[in-house]
Amino acid sequence: MAALLLLLLPLLACCRRGSAASSVRLRPSPLRVSCPGPYGQVFQRQDNEHRVSCLWNSTVTLHYQPAPGVGLEGEGEVGQPSSPPCCLWYLNAASLRNISRWSGQVVLQTEAPSPGASSLLTVQCSSASCAAPACFHRNVSVEIAEQDMRLFVLWPQTRVVQAWQPVELGWCARLKSAGWQYRFSSRGGVPSTLLLPSSEHRDITSPDVYPTVELQQTCATYYSYRLTVRYRHPGIHIALVSIEQMPHISLSLSLKVEPDLVHVLSISSKLLSVPQQPLSLSWWLQPLTLSTLAYRLVDTQAMGGWVCSYSSFTLPSNFCAISTPQSLDETVVASVYFHVDGKRFEELMGELHLLNGTLSLTAGKETPIHINLCPGKTNSSTYIFRYNQGTFYTSKDNNGTFSSDRPNTHTVFYQYKELSYLLTIEFLALQWYKFKMYLYMNQKRALVRSLAERDLDVHVFSSGRPSFLQNFSYLVWFIPAQHPMLQCEWTFYLQLFGAKKDHIVQSSTYTYNDHVKNATRFVRRSALPFDAEKYTGFVAKVNCTSSAPTPALLSVRVNNRTAKTIEAPVVCEKKECRILRCWIQRPNPRSIILYKKKALEFFLFVKLNIDCHIGISIKPLWQVYPAKDTKSEPDWSKPVNTSEMFGIKMIHLTVPANTLDYGLYLFYFTAEVVPVRTSIVLKAHDMIYVQIERADLMVNISGGSVRTVKFSESWTLDGSGSSDPDSQEGPMIFTWYCTKDLADYQTMKFKWKNRCHPFQKDLRWITPSGPIQTIPPESLPGGTLYYFRLVIQKGRRTAYADQVIEVDPGPPLVLDVKCIENCGTSLIPTERFVLSGKCSNCKPSNKPLYYWSLFSDTSQEINFDWASKTSTGRSGAYLSIHAMTFLKPEYPTYILYLSVTTWDGRSTSFRKPFAVNTPPQAGRCNIRPRYGFAFQTKFVVKCRGFSDSHLPLTYKVIVASNVPQTTTVSSVVENTFGTILYFGSEPKTPPSFLPLGVPSRWYRLTLYVQVRDAFRAFTQVSLHAYVKNPLRTQSLVRIFHDLLDSASLLSMSASAQLTGDRLRAGYLTYLAASLLNYIKNTPIVQLPQAEFRENVVKTALNISVNSIMEINQVVAVISEITESVEKMNVRSQDLAIGKLTEVTGILKRQRSQIHWSEGAEIQTSGILRCLSNVLRADLLSLKNVSANGIQHVFSIMEGVTDVVFWGKVPQETETLIETGHWNITLKKNEAWNITNYLLETDTCHDCFYPVLRKGESSGPAPDTVFSTAIFEFDESPFPWLGYTSDIISMVMGFKMAETKTDGDLVPFMPERADIFLARKGGVATFNLLMGPDKTETYTTGGFLFEISETPTSMYFQIMTKLKVTFNVLVFTGTNLTDAQPVASFIAFHNRKTVASGNETITDDCSVKGPYIVCLPKSLLTTIVQESGADAQNITVILQTDYILRYPNQKMVSIYIFNDQCLFLNGVGSQWSKNTCVIGPLTNWEKVHCICISMRYRRSLSALPAPSIRFLAAKVVVLPNTIDLGRNLIADIPKNALTLITVLCIFIIFLLLCCWAIRRDRAEKEIKYIIVLPDNEASDEGNFLVTLYTGSRCNAGTKAEVFLQLIGQYGRSKFRCLWHQPSPAFQRGSIDCFLITTKKKLGDISSFKIRLNNDGKSPTWFLSRAEVEDMSTRKVCFFLCRKWLFLDKNNPSQAQKFSVTDPQRPLPKSDYFLIHFNRRLTEYHLWLSIFAPVIAGAFTRFQRLSTFLAVLLFTLLVNIMFFNAGKDDEAPIYLRYVRSIAVGIECALLTLPVEMLITLLFKYSQKDPPPVVTKMYPKVDSRYWNNCIISEKDANVIDTQEDTTPVNSPEIGEKSQKSSSNVLEGGILSKVRRLSATIRQLRKIPDTEPLLWWWCVPLAWGLVLTITVLSSFFIVLYGLSYGYQTSREWLIASGTSFLQNVFFNSILKSLLFSAMSTIRPRYCQDIRWVTQEKHVEINSAEETQNTVRPRRSEDTRWVTREKPVATNSAEETQSTVRPRHTEDTIRETQEKPAEIDSAEETQRDT
Repeated sequence: MAALLLLLLPLLACCRRGSAASSVRLRPSPLRVSCPGPYGQVFQRQDNEHRVSCLWNSTVTLHYQPAPGVGLEGEGEVGQPSSPPCCLWYLNAASLRNISRWSGQVVLQTEAPSPGASSLLTVQCSSASCAAPACFHRNVSVEIAEQDMRLFVLWPQTRVVQAWQPVELGWCARLKSAGWQYRFSSRGGVPSTLLLPSSEHRDITSPDVYPTVELQQTCATYYSYRLTVRYRHPGIHIALVSIEQMPHISLSLSLKVEPDLVHVLSISSKLLSVPQQPLSLSWWLQPLTLSTLAYRLVDTQAMGGWVCSYSSFTLPSNFCAISTPQSLDETVVASVYFHVDGKRFEELMGELHLLNGTLSLTAGKETPIHINLCPGKTNSSTYIFRYNQGTFYTSKDNNGTFSSDRPNTHTVFYQYKELSYLLTIEFLALQWYKFKMYLYMNQKRALVRSLAERDLDVHVFSSGRPSFLQNFSYLVWFIPAQHPMLQCEWTFYLQLFGAKKDHIVQSSTYTYNDHVKNATRFVRRSALPFDAEKYTGFVAKVNCTSSAPTPALLSVRVNNRTAKTIEAPVVCEKKECRILRCWIQRPNPRSIILYKKKALEFFLFVKLNIDCHIGISIKPLWQVYPAKDTKSEPDWSKPVNTSEMFGIKMIHLTVPANTLDYGLYLFYFTAEVVPVRTSIVLKAHDMIYVQIERADLMVNISGGSVRTVKFSESWTLDGSGSSDPDSQEGPMIFTWYCTKDLADYQTMKFKWKNRCHPFQKDLRWITPSGPIQTIPPESLPGGTLYYFRLVIQKGRRTAYADQVIEVDPGPPLVLDVKCIENCGTSLIPTERFVLSGKCSNCKPSNKPLYYWSLFSDTSQEINFDWASKTSTGRSGAYLSIHAMTFLKPEYPTYILYLSVTTWDGRSTSFRKPFAVNTPPQAGRCNIRPRYGFAFQTKFVVKCRGFSDSHLPLTYKVIVASNVPQTTTVSSVVENTFGTILYFGSEPKTPPSFLPLGVPSRWYRLTLYVQVRDAFRAFTQVSLHAYVKNPLRTQSLVRIFHDLLDSASLLSMSASAQLTGDRLRAGYLTYLAASLLNYIKNTPIVQLPQAEFRENVVKTALNISVNSIMEINQVVAVISEITESVEKMNVRSQDLAIGKLTEVTGILKRQRSQIHWSEGAEIQTSGILRCLSNVLRADLLSLKNVSANGIQHVFSIMEGVTDVVFWGKVPQETETLIETGHWNITLKKNEAWNITNYLLETDTCHDCFYPVLRKGESSGPAPDTVFSTAIFEFDESPFPWLGYTSDIISMVMGFKMAETKTDGDLVPFMPERADIFLARKGGVATFNLLMGPDKTETYTTGGFLFEISETPTSMYFQIMTKLKVTFNVLVFTGTNLTDAQPVASFIAFHNRKTVASGNETITDDCSVKGPYIVCLPKSLLTTIVQESGADAQNITVILQTDYILRYPNQKMVSIYIFNDQCLFLNGVGSQWSKNTCVIGPLTNWEKVHCICISMRYRRSLSALPAPSIRFLAAKVVVLPNTIDLGRNLIADIPKNALTLITVLCIFIIFLLLCCWAIRRDRAEKEIKYIIVLPDNEASDEGNFLVTLYTGSRCNAGTKAEVFLQLIGQYGRSKFRCLWHQPSPAFQRGSIDCFLITTKKKLGDISSFKIRLNNDGKSPTWFLSRAEVEDMSTRKVCFFLCRKWLFLDKNNPSQAQKFSVTDPQRPLPKSDYFLIHFNRRLTEYHLWLSIFAPVIAGAFTRFQRLSTFLAVLLFTLLVNIMFFNAGKDDEAPIYLRYVRSIAVGIECALLTLPVEMLITLLFKYSQKDPPPVVTKMYPKVDSRYWNNCIISEKDANVIDTQEDTTPVNSPEIGEKSQKSSSNVLEGGILSKVRRLSATIRQLRKIPDTEPLLWWWCVPLAWGLVLTITVLSSFFIVLYGLSYGYQTSREWLIASGTSFLQNVFFNSILKSLLFSAMSTIRPRYCQDIRWVTQEKHVEINSAEETQNTVRPRRSEDTRWVTREKPVATNSAEETQSTVRPRHTEDTIRETQEKPAEIDSAEETQRDT
């Protein structure tokens, strides 16, 4: 029911009507839901009025309407329709929709459920007539499912049936519908078809008829159907069941039908006479074996003439065990036997008689059947009988007389168990008849096959070899044991032949009677493949004439119909006896050692196999020897005494327990075998090692493995019965474990959720040791299983045992819920709501868990802020809800729900409903006028619009004061303390003066208007008036007197009993006090303040106090008058204190009567403000301090705390009361919740920890409530007492009282109290200089102080950030040379300091802690006495590991302190130093005092004196200290490692600069386009071919390269790309060649490349290529990316490359590698310096300078890190790791500097103008001849071309042959003529730089500045470092350098390259040279260029490129084809050069 209620909670939120009822009722659902699908309504067996079924469809429509009996007429007025119910629809527990209507439909879109599954729709309704929690409607469930059917065979259980055998089929279906019909069809069955409506279902009574259990469980909830069918013909038949209507489901199964009967035999008689030859037959069926049956049919009348026929599987037999008929009247008609399969048959017999036409049938003990055949009346008839079932059916034909000469036949079918008879009697002429009988067997007892078809089971063996004494052998054979009736049919013929099988030596015949009993003794039983008990054996003796095997032939015949011949040679070879095996048995055959326990008996058994055919005698013997190990032999002469062992001379040895001691033993077994009557001795032996180990420990837990204990009773775990079987000596260690999950023991890992006890920290029990564990009552939760494990250990042996403890649950919990405050009929929201929900029978040991919840009136849980709205939370026995919480309630009533659960498993709950009184409805209030003057303007407050049902309304107007801002009470929600201006029932106040507003807030004054109803609930409105200073200050004195006079009259008049007059008198007095405070601050007006203030106090004394409001008025007056307490005289103060004492007493009395906390605590804030003012005045004038007045102040303070304690409950958050000078902390707890122990790690500074008395008699009860008040004073409130100047802590007062049931507080002194006081001083503090000692082996420091002749214990605390251990050495004097310490200590950072020498005694030191060193008084006294002087110097030295390399004064601080605790027992006593002592947790921040009370006992009556005790701490005189660090610390020498590093860097830089400058100049001079020497000026085709060599390792080549262009109109010759002497085809180079062709080739489609394999590098990696047609400007791109080499097998083969489709994306890997290579050579600052070619304006020198600046800046950042980290030293083993980490950080910090300088250099200058040159390579015949290839090889050389060379003068001078000169000259002549075809380059506009020109000087300035400053500071810092630090810096710098070079830049290039590869890339995305420059061809100037003479200088023409075109005479023209690395940047900034042809000709001449 609880689960149902929780499920209905969301539903009840929808409908909030209804009220609580006394009991919960369940009513039917108001709605009826239906599911009319397209095939009608469907049903399930479980359906009822609250459960509906629905057939699944993709769209399901549900209809709902009012349920029968639920009308639309509600419970309201007659004829008025009731409101519809509110219903929530859920689909599979998920909210679907909310509906609040009487009828309609819901359409669902659902997914198909899995097979056999369904979807559940739940409808939950709630109506106005049935509202929770008193009433609930039943849910309506709609199950959406698919149709499910199962088809099966009920009987027979097998699928194989016989013809005409009834077969019961069944099926079950989940759903049914009125329109569904099941169609059954089975061809060949009866019936063959059948229609069955789905409504005609019937239950199957017995579950056993189902084929499987799973089917039975499924169909138990389905509709079941069944029918019977028969099959006429054998074969496979299919039964099919389907549903005619949708959903279409068809199920089928197959049945095998076999013939029912099998024919056995048939008999037929001769013609017999009816009257003279009656028929009498008897039959008998007997099982011979499990599979053999015998059948006999006997003619008892011996009429003869029988004709028999048998089936093929039967075997006729005369059955030798049955004698022939003893009488001549009996004849055996048939005698057969046959084999069957099936269960065991029983013996059957029967008789058949035919006499005078009457047939009698008798079978066994059944009743005989008599049939009158009526041969003369019936033509033919058929009778069928079956025993135990009666007549199956009978039919007769042609009744009546008929002709006697016609035969008539009668047929009788007769069945008895397994036998079936078909009898035919044919009558002839009424006197004669013939009888025929047919015998059948049931098919289910299937006949297998005849004996003739079976293989005879015969096993033949030779009996082995002949013995020593005999020369014959045996032949043994076995057959299955036969029935006596069949034994005579077996015959055996044995024939023995000679060695050559040519003649028969021996012939014998055997019958079954010749069998031999126990024939198995002649053969080994292990060789028999059958069970010897079920077989019969035969033995034939064979004489052995020779040692050769004798051939034998054994023939077996059965009944002369079955025969089998077996050839079995007889072995006659003689052999001696031998021992086959002698083996000591062991678990593992390969093991050589057995491990046995000493305390356990063990056995050894020998397996001895002997092959001998004669008698033998065996002599076994065991011997035992001690052994050291298995590899060394034992001492055979010292065997072990085996007298205690049993079986020494047997093969089975028994070793009793404790016979052998621990160790290794060798068991040696020997056996001697002697054949009888021989002298032969056969010997065998075996041995095995046995390790005797200690026995397992025996663990025994009394009580068994499972126990049940009572929850409230004590019980024990007793493991004392555990023992060591080996020895009782020596201790055993007991360890107990416990868990709630047994699986925890598998991993021995502790899971917090499985702990048994709250104090359990791991798997071990809370007291794990000891054999016996006593468990106190109620220690473990009840109703739970606990798995205890006892582990015992002795030495290295361990054992364990488990015991399961089941703890019964304890008694039920009883809750005692009481209301403490705000307990009226309705809750007042403006007051607190306090409840007590304690469990009355719970003990603290039960650890009850309380849990509060808040529900609405509709039982819906509310999300309540328990942390801010309550002071107790929701997890305690008490609940205190703040005031104003339910000020705006959402519900009229609420329910508080309390659940309590104890840790022992018990739980209970309680519900408390309550209603909330809604405050008056808010209206509006205003004040008129809003602006005015204090004490002169009269203000009126008027309210309207407030309404409430609880009249009358009262109005209360409060003038706010400054008390809430100066004195706070944390338990008060809103402190509205102030004087009451008006209280009454009128909404309008009389005109009244107002006090002065707050000047800092523009003189704003706040007023609170509270409108209350009759039940004290109020609505509050805040008003603001602006009240300024009075205008006429001269009239203020008169106003003051008028106010006092009016107040006096009202307080002394006859109407003084009226509350309104007293309130008015108090308000006027408050105005007078406020006026005095204003005059005090006005220098113009001078009044006698003391006198006037005394008058005000006297007026306040005259105001009678009887209520809270009157108390408020008096307290407001006194708080206002004491704001300037320094203006008051002593009498006024005493009068005020007296009045406050009276008011406090009345407040306590009022609080105990009315039980309202909020208003009373608001008044306490005013009282405490008054006390604060008075106490401040006493402390200001120390000369006039009145001890009696202070005592009264504390008395009032104590009374105020009592008032606040009344409103507190245990376990509530502490209440903090704060004033300007002191604080009060109030706590309330029960005794069981007061911790009696103090944590050593307590960090509290001003805290109070009481310790209660223990014991049942003297100690308090666990539920005793104690109230504790803690008073904290910044200054001592007792200045007249001693030690005031020595107090160095806050003064703390404490009061502890026991709270009685009536609320009275009885003072209580705890047994002990631990108090922590925060220090305000009293500590000598200084920073200690620490550094390496002079040997640099450790870090040291020290200080010196002086002690007097009367010393006390001295404490000093070491404060450091390091977690190191200090050795503290104490010396006397200042000379430490060869001095021995008088004391030594070891100070740890995480545990207490310990003395390292026995001579140091620290017992008299009370303070102990980490890093706190105590110099005890005894030690210091001894030092002073031994010195003999009045004072003595003490030197303290601190030593630790070598962690500081330089002196450091910031690492370690020393705090010296020496304190005493002062105790004050009440205000009237003196400070005592003996009551409390210093505690061990004292340190430099706090003082720990321990107060132990042995004299103060609890008193039953209240003490007249204040019961507040006070505590403070005073300081003892501290010594002056001197730091000795400079005398102890070594001087650190300088080192020049950093200077050497910087110098080395500059030297390397200068060397690299020279190299870089030369490379930059060389790259600016020349850029080549190579013109091939064999180009012809007359050629029509001109192509610029650019080849890109890859950047891979060894990508370049020295071989000659040949190229052939293939175009649209043809192909060129193979041209040698001649480039000598200029290098080409180097790694990463770009080579441009100008090639001409004889004919125009059109668009280039491909080219071929081949190499001649010359040079050192015959291979070449061609990355890509481009071919530009100079005439059409069309460029073709080729992406090659292949290695090229010469194939020696096919030297003429060339590599062909096709043009790359510009629309086809490039392979990502190729593009990535090209792009990554370009970024490395261009953007990598270090690698780009050494690149083959630098592109752009960012030169090598600039890059090298940038790298120098970055490197030096990195070194500087590293060294700054090390300088900053000098104060944060680390141990030596972490320094190198720290260096590497610093290096990584610094490398990242220098990245912005590197990027900035690179940006300024790269993008602020133009690319330099290149020097463009046409390259005419030298033609040397020695090389050029090798470069010309034959036409046959190349197949491209034109034979018409002239290849005769023309000699050049320069080349001719160097050549040795004239023919070579002629050749070279001709080639150079062609080249010069062709050079004129290069006319101009296309003009490309200049690309302006991204940055300004002055950024280049700025970059150089940055480089210079960073270089100089970094070098200076590196050297400056480095000289001050030691060698170790410099080495660590160098490691960090090296790390930064390696990271910058090999990680940052490479990673950046990889990242950008990878990102650019994400999207598809094409050819145009790669940098190509022809994308930037285009060459134009002009053939008109060819003739002009041919006249140039040939000179060697013409090989290279250098022309500077002009930035601006000049006149034609000065212009130069050349091609610009740069050769540089593969992936260089675009040369967009190069400008074309113009060369005038005339000037060119002039230079040629």
